[in-house]
Amino acid sequence: MTFLAGMAASAIIARAADDACATAEGVELVRLAGLDRHGDLLLADGRSVRLAGLAPRQNDAERERFATQLARWHGQAFRLAPLGGADRWGRLPARLLAADGAPDVFAGRSDLSAALLAEGAALRLPEPGLAACNELWRKAEPRAASAGQPGNQQRKHAAVAHPVIDGHDATAMKAQAGRIVVVEGRIAAVAERAQRTYLNFERRRGAGGSIVLSRALWRDLQRSGWTASSLAGKRVRVSGVVEGRDGLLIEAQTRSALELID
Repeated sequence: MTFLAGMAASAIIARAADDACATAEGVELVRLAGLDRHGDLLLADGRSVRLAGLAPRQNDAERERFATQLARWHGQAFRLAPLGGADRWGRLPARLLAADGAPDVFAGRSDLSAALLAEGAALRLPEPGLAACNELWRKAEPRAASAGQPGNQQRKHAAVAHPVIDGHDATAMKAQAGRIVVVEGRIAAVAERAQRTYLNFERRRGAGGSIVLSRALWRDLQRSGWTASSLAGKRVRVSGVVEGRDGLLIEAQTRSALELID
């Protein structure tokens, strides 16, 4: 299978997997009270929820925009679909879905996360192990705008978007250390290691950024046609947190965090 054919097949599989994000019946009915003091969703019963698929708000402007958009759903009943136990901060990771028999409160979107993303009220952060849901959330978010290519100005809250950083610009990447961004560029070299694979935007170390892939994710991509040789010269986009000692690494946590541009 060729590289492009493999990616096309993956896209077809992703579209067919939409229903895999559906939640089993019998989930708990809850009511949204608002936000707690940390900015997480607060239920009427006192529990805090980390809404799946959304990145933490990183500054006051993002927190205010999120709170403003969420206010329309205060007092609304939802079906709570937990995705695990409470984390160390006591937050329950979960999806919030429309209550049975309720009108289309999400304007055609799959859940509250998708509705908030569509309004530009939050940034997306892929959830490990939720490929189908990640794909639905990716489709819901406004398209990130590169420099000189503004996004949809008709969307009132479209100002919320991941900054698109040139992966070949080391200085620009370092300036975003610790933040969630989109990095884009052409792959110059692929370095396969025992535990990690690095997709490097520049051949010379330190001259540009690198995408970090876990061994499991790299194997998954290889099964879809990704290979070290076929990636050379391809333009790739990745979303994640810029990290590393020199601020030049961005790890793709899930398959949906990566996108082949050409």
